[in-house]
Amino acid sequence: MFKRSVRRGLFILSLLILIIGNYFFWSYLSPPIPENIHQTLFEGITYLREIRNTPRPIIIHIVTVDLTHPNIRFLVTPGEKSEEGEIGVSTTSQFLAKFKLQLAVNGSFFYPFHPLFSVDFWNAYPAHRGDPVNVLGFASSRFQIYSQANKNFKTLYISANNQVRFEKPIGRPIYNAISGQELLIKEGKLQNPFTGAFGDIPYPRTALALNKVAKTFMIFVVDGKQKNYSEGVTLLELAEMVQAYGANTALNMDGGGSVALVMEGASGKPILLNSPINGRIRGDERLIANHLGIYAHH
Repeated sequence: MFKRSVRRGLFILSLLILIIGNYFFWSYLSPPIPENIHQTLFEGITYLREIRNTPRPIIIHIVTVDLTHPNIRFLVTPGEKSEEGEIGVSTTSQFLAKFKLQLAVNGSFFYPFHPLFSVDFWNAYPAHRGDPVNVLGFASSRFQIYSQANKNFKTLYISANNQVRFEKPIGRPIYNAISGQELLIKEGKLQNPFTGAFGDIPYPRTALALNKVAKTFMIFVVDGKQKNYSEGVTLLELAEMVQAYGANTALNMDGGGSVALVMEGASGKPILLNSPINGRIRGDERLIANHLGIYAHH
């Protein structure tokens, strides 16, 4: 009798484990699709999430920043120069929490980088917070320049009084600056054909943009590499999307597993607005070189 009860208990436990395992497995393969949303996150900062089904499942995140609002201030991740690299890596959430920001997004391309799922699996890098890397393109954090210009990478400059401009510095010394690869739009014109990383395939993307009168700054994040949820966009699709939302100039930032958009929650802890994917793991944030952060409080 006792053995029969034990067997029955083990059977029920195995069945429960199977049911729960299947639930999480299928939830991972086909996560619930969020709804469209448009809301104010902080004074001077609004957030729009748009769900599209064509030409494939796409989830777009758009942050709009009023550059004239008195509370808005920017911060590029400060450099930490060492013999091994220009900066120590951290996730976008770690950056936001460390500097008590209200919003943060991933920034520049960097090296060395070895993906977790690559031929040389055991040498994935960076692997730990603070691992040294080098930024590609010009970078400055509140007058501290830690990466020099590179002809293959374009730069976004932000002055201490929130003037924003692409390619040309605003005054000297340079305040904040962060670089991406190519301009998607320049003075209202698409810069196609695009030759950036994985430019012709759907991919997770981040773009920084400015409207024509340079009073509205925009952050575009598109989730990708997540089948049946959001499969990403090509660079041309990203450029057309950004232009449709009123961008006059836009810059393509690091993409793929680096893409992350984070806000400060009510408790002060980071909240992911998008769905990053690193090493094929949904919701996992990559350790990256630098980021762009925004303060919305005095």
